[in-house]
Amino acid sequence: MYVTMNRFKIKPEYADDYAKIWQNSAFQLKDVPGFLDFKFFRLDKKLDGYVLFSSYAEWENKASFQAWTRSDHFKKAHSGNNDHHMYIEHPNLECFDVLIDK
Repeated sequence: MYVTMNRFKIKPEYADDYAKIWQNSAFQLKDVPGFLDFKFFRLDKKLDGYVLFSSYAEWENKASFQAWTRSDHFKKAHSGNNDHHMYIEHPNLECFDVLIDK
């Protein structure tokens, strides 16, 4: 299994709008080959100057994730984003090989 996590530092005044963008997003990952699970989080702690969100996705393997990043589905899911003004900085993607899954 392969896990990808993305951290998003969002300006506080846009936090609720940013959460709605994800809740109302038109793309669905469930039909993507190799995709297993997705979660979206908002840190339950006040931070100085931003609100931290994080996405979490499970994939069968690294190849499945990489294939998705090159797909039309990925391009469609990431096109037309006009939310860049909400960010404190560029999102931070972290990718992990799963060593233990119990």
